[in-house]
Formats: sequence, C-alpha cells, structure tokens
Amino acid sequence: MAGVGELPARMSEEAACAKLLEVGAVAIRDVDGGEEPFLYSSGNFGPGYVMVKGTVGRQDVFKPLVEQLALRLVDEGVEFDNIAGNATGGMIPAYQCREDYQRMTGKDIGYVYVRGTRKEGGHKELITGLDHIPETREDGSPAHWLVVEELVNFGETTTNSLNLLRGLGFVANKGATILHYDHAEVNAKLAENNIDLTRLTTLPNLLDVAVNEGFYSQDAVASYRDFLASPAEWQRVRGIEPVQR
Repeated sequence: MAGVGELPARMSEEAACAKLLEVGAVAIRDVDGGEEPFLYSSGNFGPGYVMVKGTVGRQDVFKPLVEQLALRLVDEGVEFDNIAGNATGGMIPAYQCREDYQRMTGKDIGYVYVRGTRKEGGHKELITGLDHIPETREDGSPAHWLVVEELVNFGETTTNSLNLLRGLGFVANKGATILHYDHAEVNAKLAENNIDLTRLTTLPNLLDVAVNEGFYSQDAVASYRDFLASPAEWQRVRGIEPVQR
C-alpha cells in the first residue's frame, strides 16, 4: 500500500477482474448441462451469481481493489466531502475507500452508512453517523456526497441513497463501485437521475476475462450473457417459471 500522500501503482481492469475471479466472486452454472440455476432475490432463476462483498474475507484482494477505486476517484477528479456506504454490501468498501482516499489526498472525508429501512429502535435513523457531519462547506454551500457500493446492478440503492441525501439539501450526484453491471437499464436509470458513476471494472469485462483466462467456458459465459440481456426470455426458453415474491 502507498504511504501518506503517495499514489499506488495503477492496476489494469483485467488484473482487477482476475482477482475477483480467483477468489470465486463469480459463479456460473451449466444449467443446460443439468446444473441447478441460482434463485435470485427477485424471484428469477439464472445461471450466474456475483458476490463482490464476499471479498471482505480476503484482505489481500479486498484492500487492493478498494484502494484502486479510491485511486480512480483521484484520477477522475471526483469532487466530494463525504462518503456514504449502503447497507450492507457497501458499508465496508465505503469506509475503506474513505481511508484510502484520505491517505492519498490528505483531505478529511466524512463517513456514514445508509440503512435499507429506518432503524426500529433508538433514534430510528435511516442514515447512521449523519449527526456528526457538517451540513455545509466552509463557504456555506451544501456539502457534496459520494455513495459507494461493492457492485451496481440495477442502480436502485445508489439512486435511492443519493436522492435521500438530495432531499436533505446536500449536493449528491456521484456514485462509485468496484463492479458495474453496465447494461442499458442501469445506465438509463443513472442518467435519468443525473448520477455520475466511477467504477473499477464492469461485468462485461469480467466475463471476458473469465473466458480468456480459462475460469469458465465460452458456452457457460454466453449463457450468462443471454440471461443478462433478457432474464425473462432465458427462463422461458428453458421452461423455468420465476418464483412469485
């Protein structure tokens, strides 16, 4: 890791993808070959599952990836005063990103985490830590916020958290993530909500590396790409009925 004020060496997207693949952050099943598909929280079934948040158990992978995300924020000149991590997957990456960014830039950055639902007890807060964060900059203008996730699929939690912060009077139009699914639906949602997203890599890039480096076969990845393009059609062709939630 780089020291205070130093910038670490830049990691290629391919190397970042390889790290994720090496620790099993991506699982793809051969459903057409008889393996059981994954059941997602949406009720849909599909051949692939991505769990970037599991890398917290491997600091030799997690910390370099988050450090690289912080470096991307520096390189892109993203302007923010505070970082919010979404519960649960974004909480630890956001905190580590704050630590890395502060070390690289010498800036003091506030940190909070945003709950999925309002806490039932205590202060019944939705954003934890906000009471200790200045509402304005030194010049009196609203503070700027960045929301960090471990991955962005459909962009719901990133959008919801940024809109929540906007509703409190802050400037909140920046997001950051280790892995961006980078499909038409999420990109349209981010654009509609005026959100700029910094990402370390994308799912299409990750799947390219999965094939090129021999982690998964071309056929397995092609099936997952078909699912990502049209979950309903992928299931219909295979006679799979989504679970009603």
